[in-house]
Amino acid sequence: MIPEIDSVGAAIVKGVCNPEAKDLAIDLGDFELGALLNEGVLQEIPGIKIVIAVRKTWTAIHDQLFLRKVAGFLAACPRFTAAEKETFVREHLSDAKKAKNLGEAIVLILDKLDDLEKPEILAKFFAAFVRGEINLETFRRLAAATDIGFLEDLKTFAQISNFADERLKPLYSNLVRTGLVNLEGPNVPGEGGMAKIRYEVNGLGQLFKNYINKPSAQT
Repeated sequence: MIPEIDSVGAAIVKGVCNPEAKDLAIDLGDFELGALLNEGVLQEIPGIKIVIAVRKTWTAIHDQLFLRKVAGFLAACPRFTAAEKETFVREHLSDAKKAKNLGEAIVLILDKLDDLEKPEILAKFFAAFVRGEINLETFRRLAAATDIGFLEDLKTFAQISNFADERLKPLYSNLVRTGLVNLEGPNVPGEGGMAKIRYEVNGLGQLFKNYINKPSAQT
């Protein structure tokens, strides 16, 4: 059983496991921020109303944008099977401390995202975590890469299958800081210097590409 909802983070995690969250019928992008905070509108959005119930006052622009991130994240999460949800709850939510830590991590990750398209990317990685395809550490590393990376750089990186593609070269220096690409080169002075330095997509980068390119129905 999912622990009692007593925090925004726990409410978001419960929303992921709620099949109604996939049935979001309202495109939040069509609403002005003020209209979004209208309680009557919010109460009609499955999944979001759970979050709203935890905290009654959502007035600041920061809070409004956070709600839009939550909505985008929940809407992008796929429907999970009963077996997937049961396993996820047993392994990650049955212990109150683990559930609290996970909920807080989700809140911090969503809050930091600098683009409203990024929660959809995050949902793909969280789906893999719920299904046991990746562990929590890997999920958080992928989430950190999503947070740090410039959205257009991440999109280009995801779309290019040939890592020798010239279009990737200008991105490599930016991608290194995300942890998706490694900077490789000689360890001993005189072995070629800068001419021998190269970039390589690492295992985390491969996972990023694999999951971000999965069709939404499979995430």
